[in-house]
Amino acid sequence: MGQWVVTVAGIAILSVLCDVILPEGQTRKYIRTVFGVVVTFVIVQPLVGLLGGQLSIDNNTDTDIQQQYIQSVDERGQSNAISDFTRTLIANGVEVANADLTEDELHVTVRSVPSAEKRAKICTVAERFFGECTVEIVWV
Repeated sequence: MGQWVVTVAGIAILSVLCDVILPEGQTRKYIRTVFGVVVTFVIVQPLVGLLGGQLSIDNNTDTDIQQQYIQSVDERGQSNAISDFTRTLIANGVEVANADLTEDELHVTVRSVPSAEKRAKICTVAERFFGECTVEIVWV
């Protein structure tokens, strides 16, 4: 109960300070509205608790959306890294047909039998782009 009173007092003080600092106009109206909603939630929350309910927002949907976004960013990052890896090898004289990264294993398909020097370049560039991983080189 004491924490609730401190929270209400803190929000009230913060809203008064913002009201004093903000210039007249549309922004002031929006800020007042936001603080009004926040104060309402803070005041209502313990009342809902007394009635046996619980005032909470379901974060599972937000978490699922965030996980999907993180996964898509990771996939795009991996795709870009593979493209950059392939371009770097081509710039170093290695004729790459395809490159694919799964877990900690990099599969590189080259167009001709690579020499020891080209194999070393592939491994060096792979380590620079993907860190420590197993490199499988196949030629077609």
